Amino acid sequence: MDDSAIYFLFSELCMASTCTVIFLINKKLILSSPIWTFIPNFSAMSAEIAIYFSVASLTRIVDKKLFFFGIFGAAFVALLIEILRDFLSIQTLVWIFAGTLTCLFVTNYWACKFKLSKALSENEFMKFFTMFELGMVCFGIIRISANFLPTPVLPRDAPSDIAVIIFSLYIVLGVLRYLAYLGIRITWVDPSNPSANPLNKPLAQALEEKDRLLLSLTASNRVIGISALASSLAHQLSQPLTTIALRAATTRRDLIQSGQEQKIIASIDEIASQSTKLSALVKNLRQFFDAKTSDFVPVNLQNKIEEIIEIVESNFEEKRITLVKNFKSNPLVFGDGIQIQQALINVINNSIDALVQSNNQHKEIGISLANDEFFATITIKDNGGGIDELLLPNIFDLYTTTKNEGLGVGLWLSKTILTQHQGTMTVHNDSNGWTVLKMSLPIYKLASL
Repeated sequence: MDDSAIYFLFSELCMASTCTVIFLINKKLILSSPIWTFIPNFSAMSAEIAIYFSVASLTRIVDKKLFFFGIFGAAFVALLIEILRDFLSIQTLVWIFAGTLTCLFVTNYWACKFKLSKALSENEFMKFFTMFELGMVCFGIIRISANFLPTPVLPRDAPSDIAVIIFSLYIVLGVLRYLAYLGIRITWVDPSNPSANPLNKPLAQALEEKDRLLLSLTASNRVIGISALASSLAHQLSQPLTTIALRAATTRRDLIQSGQEQKIIASIDEIASQSTKLSALVKNLRQFFDAKTSDFVPVNLQNKIEEIIEIVESNFEEKRITLVKNFKSNPLVFGDGIQIQQALINVINNSIDALVQSNNQHKEIGISLANDEFFATITIKDNGGGIDELLLPNIFDLYTTTKNEGLGVGLWLSKTILTQHQGTMTVHNDSNGWTVLKMSLPIYKLASL
C-alpha cells in the first residue's frame, strides 16, 4: 500500500476503535472509566488527522514526522480532558473535545476544497469526498450546538434519542467518506507522478498505453510540423554556409597576398559569427527532432519562444509576413520545453497558412508573453481573417480542421500538451477580425497539496 492508503487505513481503524469502545460501554461490558473514555476521544481526533495526511499524500510526499506530531497533539487533548474531568463540568469538557474535532473537520474540508491540484479536484469522487467532509463540519457544529441543551448529548452511558440520531450521522458520513475514497483510488491516477495500486491498476495501464500512443503521435506531428518549414530552413541554412564559404575564400586569398592583417581578422570574425549562428540553429533542430520522452524541468519560456522564432523567421521573410514581438516578462514554467515548442510550432504554422490563404496585403503575426502571479501566457495572433464561428466551439477536437488538406491533429495535440502541463489553450476572433490564441502555463513554484 502507498502512504495515502496507509493513512486512510489508520483512520478507519481509529473510527472502528471509537465505535467499538462506545458500543461496549453502552452494553455494560466495560466500565466508563478514564482509560475507556480516553480511547474513543483520542481515536476520533486521530482519524481526522490521518484523513488529512491521506489526502495530502495523493499528490505529494508528506513528512511523516508531522503526522506523528499531530497524533501526539490528539493524545495530549484527550489526556487533558481526562485530567480535567473532576474539575470541569461535562458541558465544558464536551466543548473542548467537540471544538477540537470540529477544527479538524474544517481543516480537512478546507484542504479538499482549496488546496488540491486541479486534476484531483475535478475527480467526481473527490467532489463527493469533499461534500462528505462538509457534512462532517456540519456534524461538528451540531455537536457543539447540542451541548447547550439541559442534558449533555453523549454517545455513551444510556444515550438519548437525539444523541443516537446525531452520532448515527457521524457514522454514516464516515462510511460514505470511505466509499468515496475507494472511488478516488479506482478512478484517479496522479498525472505528475503516476502510480498504480490494486484498485486503479487497469486505469493506470490504460493511461500508460495512452501516453505511449501520444508520444508516438507527438513525434510524428513534430516531423510534420517542421517539414512544413523545410524550404525556408534550407534557405536559412544555406545563407550562413554561403557566407562561410565566401569568407574562407577571401581569407585564403588575403593570406596569399599578405599585408592585409585587418581584413583577415575581420573575415575570420565573420566566419566565427556565422558558424556560431549555424551551430545554434542546428542544435535547436536536433533537440526538437531527437526528443523521445517527456522531461519536465524548469523552462525559460522566452528562450524557448526565441528558439522557435529563429527556426521559422526565414519562412516569415519568404511569405512576406511581419512578425511583431512583445515580451513583457521572462517567466519560468515547469514542463517539457520541446513539447511546449511543438505546440508553438503547430499554432504558428496555422497562422502562416491562414495568412497565405488570405488576401491581405499586410500580413502580420504577433507573439506576446506576459505573466501574473500564477500563470504565464503566450498570445499568438494573426490577421488572416479569423476562424469560422461555426468551427470555433470544436476547433480543438481531433480531426477538426479549417484546411482542405489538413488532418485536424495539430491544435488538438497542442491543447493536449497544454493540458498535460496543467495549462490551458483558448482561441477567439477579436473585433478586428484577428485570430487570437492564448496558451497559459503555470508559473514554476513548489507544488502545493
